[in-house]
Amino acid sequence: MIHTRSALLRTAPRSSSRTALVARAATASITRSFSAPAASIVFQSPHPPLHVPNQTVWDAISERSGSIGHRDALVCGLSHENMTYQQLCDNVRRVADGLRADGLKKGDIVLVHSFNCVEYPIIYLAMNALGVVSSPASPMMLPHDLAAQAQAANAKAIITHRALEGVALEAAALAGLSSDRVYSAGKSPAETKTKSINELMESNVDTSKIQFDRVDPEAMTLLPFSSGTTGKPKGVSLSNRNLLANSLQVCHVEDLRPHSLGLLPFYHVYGMMVMHVTLLQGATNVVLPKFEPESFLNTLTKYKIKKAHVAPPIALFLAHHPLVDKYDLSATEHLVSGGAPMGKEVEALVQKRLNVSVKQAYGLTEASPALNYTEDNFTKEGTQGTVGRLVPGTELRVRCTQNDVDLPANETGELMYRGPQIMKGYFNNDDANKETLTEDGFLRTGDVGYIDDHGFVYVVDRVKELIKYKAYQVPPAELEDVLNHHPAISDACCVRGMDPKTGEEVPKAYVVRKDPALTEEEVMDFVASKVTPYKKVRQVEFIDEIPKSATGKILRRVLQDQEIASRSR
Repeated sequence: MIHTRSALLRTAPRSSSRTALVARAATASITRSFSAPAASIVFQSPHPPLHVPNQTVWDAISERSGSIGHRDALVCGLSHENMTYQQLCDNVRRVADGLRADGLKKGDIVLVHSFNCVEYPIIYLAMNALGVVSSPASPMMLPHDLAAQAQAANAKAIITHRALEGVALEAAALAGLSSDRVYSAGKSPAETKTKSINELMESNVDTSKIQFDRVDPEAMTLLPFSSGTTGKPKGVSLSNRNLLANSLQVCHVEDLRPHSLGLLPFYHVYGMMVMHVTLLQGATNVVLPKFEPESFLNTLTKYKIKKAHVAPPIALFLAHHPLVDKYDLSATEHLVSGGAPMGKEVEALVQKRLNVSVKQAYGLTEASPALNYTEDNFTKEGTQGTVGRLVPGTELRVRCTQNDVDLPANETGELMYRGPQIMKGYFNNDDANKETLTEDGFLRTGDVGYIDDHGFVYVVDRVKELIKYKAYQVPPAELEDVLNHHPAISDACCVRGMDPKTGEEVPKAYVVRKDPALTEEEVMDFVASKVTPYKKVRQVEFIDEIPKSATGKILRRVLQDQEIASRSR
């Protein structure tokens, strides 16, 4: 594990004891010279301060690679072809040199439109080395959506995968980009209409002679667009310093060696973080393009993945699917879940079935992404459901959603964070920046939660998604956790329904059944037996699938809109 313990935060000494959570008025100056109001209650990370070098991500990874060039950096989980650290760095230099020769320059923005593949880290690091900004885009995007992101980002080019070439070319035309501004990665016998990234990798250029101009670590290097679960997606400006700081924060609390699982999408900042941490620790990232039960289980078995980063839907698969019993997963010691909340019930089911510890992390695209992380030695009885403690160099305030004052430990409010991983701001969106970033540098997450006496944070729900029933606030995630424990339910989502008689807001559940004989009454009775009376589900609708983002986050807005539309029918 990489330990980075030099002073980053100029704060008074504090105990790193699990029980010595320090909450005090923040008068200390941190990296950006912000200071919180005197009356603020600020919870500090229990970890030692952290030094973030004045480097880019490429600088740090290439420097680390110098002593481990012979070691595998990337392996394709399907073909099992490998790429060493030396080959990775040479390929990065060749691709960067080719893109530079084609006119891409520092500050340009390029969409990276691909599923996971071994070429993806090469493309990203090549642009990072040049100072070109990567704007990752989902491979599931339709041409008009991809074009909209290209226009919003003012992209100069699109890099796609050969399998997605048609979509990218159509999007380029819609966005006003010529076809010679579209590149593709991957191998295919079919004729390509785009410039080949793989041909750049295979060029005979002498990589020892390729030099790059210095790139400012504070400049934007990544422009992901937020998932849009609560509105229109926004571009999130992340610098090299943001990303490197967060990767080192996670390196301090997590060791992914010898092999990590490259299943989380690289186009999502969570998957990108796992990639960064893997390469900074000199581990091997086993890359899978998407979740398929057999290839996923084969990868865990063949490469003896000790710590598997997964999204909650995969945790549900591991908890329930009969195929899991056919594989020897004894080498897997930890499942790390992030990207979306996972309830205590699902966590307990996975833990019991596989005899693994289940660790949760919490973060946001706007935080590069990690803010909280559960360490290996804190996955014991009594900590189920926690998203862990604050990563190094991170501060937390819990603000009351009613009167905007800070709350002490064990009281629930909006979670607000400050640290070197917090974004530069939303891209070309001053209004959103004013709403989300406070004057003293805290990020308003829009998530409701609390921190306990030992420094463990628990996320309850989103402020905007709380269901208000007869003046009570009902967290939908809590109800979903109960529903997912029902043996005849495979998935569930709760939204704000409406009582047709009174017009009052009520909890409504959308349920995916395992057993078609399951009735609405049985669902409501089951929940009623598990929760406080005001939290009972009062309406149920059966559907075939719960809409989710690529990282498994429930797209509650889709079902909420569906529920509202149904009222007029």
